[in-house]
Amino acid sequence: MKKYLNVFFLLYLGGFVVGVLCCNFLRSYAGYQTSLLGVYLADRAAGSVSGSGIFLRLFERRGVWFLLYLISGVTPFGIPLVLGGLLWLGFLGGNLLTVFLMEYGIRGIGAALACFFPQGLFYVPSVLLFFFFIVQMSQKYWGKGIRVKADYRAYLFFMTGIGIFFLLALFMESYVNQNVLSFVIERFL
Repeated sequence: MKKYLNVFFLLYLGGFVVGVLCCNFLRSYAGYQTSLLGVYLADRAAGSVSGSGIFLRLFERRGVWFLLYLISGVTPFGIPLVLGGLLWLGFLGGNLLTVFLMEYGIRGIGAALACFFPQGLFYVPSVLLFFFFIVQMSQKYWGKGIRVKADYRAYLFFMTGIGIFFLLALFMESYVNQNVLSFVIERFL
């Protein structure tokens, strides 16, 4: 697993660097902040975003990706999807951190980190395990690995547990994170 963690970290870091650079280049090209941060904060201030509405929207959007990755794990396409997913998550993380840093300065880093609390406590381990099991299962299609029923049972068992962690993360992001962000924005920004 350590070998995979190093590769996962390097891919995430590569996407992170690209996200930071793209955000900086886009700002210098456009001459103003081009993020949706202001729109999100304005919606939050108006109170138009409810926890259940966010949960359902996130469940729809991320559930589709979860199922796509789950199915791709039993095909040869699992590894390329994991590689692309890690690059994309790194890009989004780098972009978010840069937007907050450019918008609010050093205090923005704390606000950006607040965006990941408390759901990050569930997302990080579940995404790492999710990608690890997808790569493990998908590698059997790339090599001469033998696939037996026990492999599929173990895969579904672990994916079910990871799915529960994802649901906990969605719940935290929908209900708890909104309060954390409101507190951070009101007190520190």
